[in-house]
Amino acid sequence: MKLREVAEIVRGKVVGDPEAEVEGVSTPQNPKEGTVVFCQSKKDVELAKSGGPSALVVRERVDFPNLVLVEDVRLALALFLEKVYPEVHPTGVSEKAHIGLNVEMGRNVYVGPFAFIGNNVKLGDNVKVYPFTYVGDNTVVGEGTVLFPHVTVYPNTVIGRNVRIHSGAVIGADGFGYHIGKEGIKKLNHIGGVVIEDEVEIGANTTVDRALIDRTVVGKETKVDNLVMIAHNCVIGERNIIVAQVGLSGSVRTGKEVVLAGQVGVADHVSIGDKVTVTAKSGVTKDLPSGKVYGANLPAVEWSKWKRIYALLLKLPELLKGKR
Repeated sequence: MKLREVAEIVRGKVVGDPEAEVEGVSTPQNPKEGTVVFCQSKKDVELAKSGGPSALVVRERVDFPNLVLVEDVRLALALFLEKVYPEVHPTGVSEKAHIGLNVEMGRNVYVGPFAFIGNNVKLGDNVKVYPFTYVGDNTVVGEGTVLFPHVTVYPNTVIGRNVRIHSGAVIGADGFGYHIGKEGIKKLNHIGGVVIEDEVEIGANTTVDRALIDRTVVGKETKVDNLVMIAHNCVIGERNIIVAQVGLSGSVRTGKEVVLAGQVGVADHVSIGDKVTVTAKSGVTKDLPSGKVYGANLPAVEWSKWKRIYALLLKLPELLKGKR
């Protein structure tokens, strides 16, 4: 590949030799001869120079023979990887797969060995269902969606177009709902469903529970990391970023472009406004208005120092009482 071709792919401008050969991509930390390296910082540039790459992709000119100038280096990397290293999926239905009654399949569908497709399921064009994945009765899967190995989709689920659900994810398990009374603990039978809208990605071992009566919804273009818990009746807005180990209790609602960093916990029936960011390890117990950054995490400190701080914290009520 010529450097000018790289520039076309990443929407950039060549500075140097447009005919320079590029044999692939490498990282600033492990630069390889003949490759292109995407550098987001001055540190990246200095690291990349040591490996003899053919070119650097950068925002501003630096001291190197061949450059591709772009407005956004990370977007350029995404465009390059999408074009040069496209994800390839098989087609065809394995004889070892179980296909239920009244199943509708579009063109170029793949159903791998030991996958289970229930009754009255609809699979759109280019849907890929990998081995050992379960798709329950009356489920709709939109075109271009990929269900990787060992995904479980309970019955009556609706999945949109170009969705990616990674291994171990469970979509539509019962919500954690019970009545506790004199007769003991009585289970509430969850008869609702789950809707995963278009362009959503759900990470490995994440769970999205079905609603009690209505629907649990994950909005368009939302990206959910591994090991996330989305409880029954949650309604997640469009273009949310939900990072690993986040836990959402029942009936949480989020607006558009919300970011929940790692290990955030949200109490039940809380609403979070548009464009809110919650920092890692924070607990959310009340509604959060739009457009702000919230957080109440405590970074790690040296242990003996923390013990002294904690001892003082326990004395605060007494100290404050004396000052009233």
